[in-house]
Amino acid sequence: MNRSPFFGKKRAPAGGNRGMTTSGCLSFLLLLAILGFVGYKIGIAYWEYYQVREQVREVLTWTVAGQPKHQADVVKKVIAKIRDESGLYLTPKNVRLTQTANSLTLSVFWVHDLDFLVYTYPWDLEVSLTEAIRWGGRGLVIK
Repeated sequence: MNRSPFFGKKRAPAGGNRGMTTSGCLSFLLLLAILGFVGYKIGIAYWEYYQVREQVREVLTWTVAGQPKHQADVVKKVIAKIRDESGLYLTPKNVRLTQTANSLTLSVFWVHDLDFLVYTYPWDLEVSLTEAIRWGGRGLVIK
């Protein structure tokens, strides 16, 4: 029978090395599980961030269109929209509205707690969007 030199019989490693492979594999799987868990928790925070950013964009578009709105009305609308759609409870201290001559900036700050098994990390998140003011009959400008 012709045997290929590349596919010869494989021999098991010497008896002294048998447990090393198992512990290395288990360590790798444990590390992979921990990284997956941390990635999942961070992914939840990013999902919340992008939800809030989209809701702030909708409110900002509503704010700059049509007639000028009072700052208190805008803050109430931001808080209500974020609470209704993403379940995040904000206070007026978390919302800042800044107006220049031709633009309006809406900023929202909050803390997302990353809950790990033995530690909670408070992660400060911020959404800040700027839009051109379209008051005074200029209408919507699509670029």
